[in-house]
Amino acid sequence: MKKGLLYAILASVLWAIVNPFIKQGLSYDFTPMNFAGLRFTSVGVLLFAYTWHKGMWQEIKLHRKLFLNLIFINMFMGYTAFYFGVDFVSGAISSIIMGMTPLINVLLAHLLASNDKLNGYKIVSLIISLAGLLLIVGMGSDGEPLDWKGITGIILLLLSIIFQGYSAISVSEEKGKVNPIFLNAVQMFFGGALIYVIGLGTEGYHSFIGKPAGFYISLGILVFISVFAFSFWFMALQSKGAKVSDINMCRLINPILGAVLSWIMLAGESPTFSTVAGMLIIVSSLVIYFKGAEIVKYIGTRK
Repeated sequence: MKKGLLYAILASVLWAIVNPFIKQGLSYDFTPMNFAGLRFTSVGVLLFAYTWHKGMWQEIKLHRKLFLNLIFINMFMGYTAFYFGVDFVSGAISSIIMGMTPLINVLLAHLLASNDKLNGYKIVSLIISLAGLLLIVGMGSDGEPLDWKGITGIILLLLSIIFQGYSAISVSEEKGKVNPIFLNAVQMFFGGALIYVIGLGTEGYHSFIGKPAGFYISLGILVFISVFAFSFWFMALQSKGAKVSDINMCRLINPILGAVLSWIMLAGESPTFSTVAGMLIIVSSLVIYFKGAEIVKYIGTRK
């Protein structure tokens, strides 16, 4: 379990870096699906080169339900919604909304996983995180109410969390059956290729040749993150004794680190009362989730 949490923390730290670099990459006259497809297909090629082995096509066929789940639901549906969501809202707000991932996945695990049910402290955590979300939804990064585009972006980000949470439960239920790095290779290559092809049809072709150095730096960092983050994540989900809900709580690292990086790296983005307050409220739910019983016990002894 501790090993699983370590892998989850490593993946979460890497994912927290993602949003500012996506915003930077898209700023170079590039569209969300073209950029996402290019990134993930590149990751898949690198991982396939590392995990290529005899009988892998038979392995894919044997576990086709899991692979199709990851390719279509996790990658295609999840990341299409994610990239458009990130494009519609500020980097800080997208980081904070994605910080809702663990708490939404706690609810999904309760509904779908075989042995991962809610208790009183988890329910309180969900309610508190919802209050933080409502505070963020009501205000933009400049402290003004969000327009329809910003609200749509938040809805898309929430949908991406649900799609990816469902896939995470599927991976956890298949512990030990597929090498996690090979699992990542298959979903990245085929999912990325599907996103790119659909992007060509809906967004048109956008050349990635001759772009400024900043574009390739952003793309390279995102490829590096995807190579390791998802591999660490699948290792965490497949660790013995690990529960999807507990592993997902590590992703509350994302809203703090991701928002701070957005404020530092992206021009025109700075902390406001609403975003900071929403972030603190969401993160406080982590304390209740893991330490709720101890807090109640401590208060009882002080009376």
